[in-house]
Amino acid sequence: MNTVDSRQQIIPPNRINVKAGFVVYTPNSDERSIVILNDGELAARNKDNPNEIVFTMEPGDLVGVAALLEREPFHHELVATKDSTITIVNEECMESELQRLPVWLLAVIKTLSAKTRRMKYAARQSNVASTLKSLAEYCSHKPAKEPLFLTEMIQEYGWLTRVPSEVIQEDLKSLVRRHLMHLTKVDGRVICKIPDPSLLKIFIDYLTSVERCESFAPYKLTLYQKKVLALLSTMDGKTKKDSPGWLNFIKQNDPKAGVSEWICLVKLGWFKPVDNDNFIVCTDKVMYFLKALRYETNIRGVV
Repeated sequence: MNTVDSRQQIIPPNRINVKAGFVVYTPNSDERSIVILNDGELAARNKDNPNEIVFTMEPGDLVGVAALLEREPFHHELVATKDSTITIVNEECMESELQRLPVWLLAVIKTLSAKTRRMKYAARQSNVASTLKSLAEYCSHKPAKEPLFLTEMIQEYGWLTRVPSEVIQEDLKSLVRRHLMHLTKVDGRVICKIPDPSLLKIFIDYLTSVERCESFAPYKLTLYQKKVLALLSTMDGKTKKDSPGWLNFIKQNDPKAGVSEWICLVKLGWFKPVDNDNFIVCTDKVMYFLKALRYETNIRGVV
């Protein structure tokens, strides 16, 4: 009586021809397999939105290795976009091949597979520490008041940062609640507008101060400094004076002002040095402080 060693039985892969439109794989299937495209074209579609193509496969491409070797689910639906020839390597076929491999080679395959799984997991994880600040930074580079499709914006930002869409939507609500972003609906689509990108930059600086457990500079000004700020906002930024000259100018509005107050104003960045020890008003910095004070409730989020 002849017996056949099961380890020597080879189950060949299944090579089949499919027509365009044929669904090669669906996530609802219990069978795990590697799909190799020999000829034609396959498309991986979002199972919840068949119109969304995640990626396409060209001859020589394959998918399903992690699903077969590591039991990691493959979440997309595969469909032939044109008449194609594919090869299916199922579990029985793979096991019959693996049984013929030496132990050391199996160990190498498992190690490489584990490393690939960790790399894929790391690639899906976001390295963004503060998602709200990151989203504000992203939006601050958008043109002011230009209509933007919200769905596309979320997709682009999510692709760049790998932040989950649920987190993005919560952060968007935070920006909208602060009126740093406006949402409207046009023809059934949500449109986003950034009213003032510079406000988002101030908001980013405020969040950075909070992270560092520091007071945000515009919100720790004294009453005297706020009066000087209002005064400087009326100037054109072209007037040059040396330190004593600016101090005398300030004393005209506040006789009690002294050298220490002048030094503080310079440290705040409201004056910048120019030629021959002269200073001019840094109008950009002055307007930054004014805007931060004017929209304090928006920045703090207490609107």
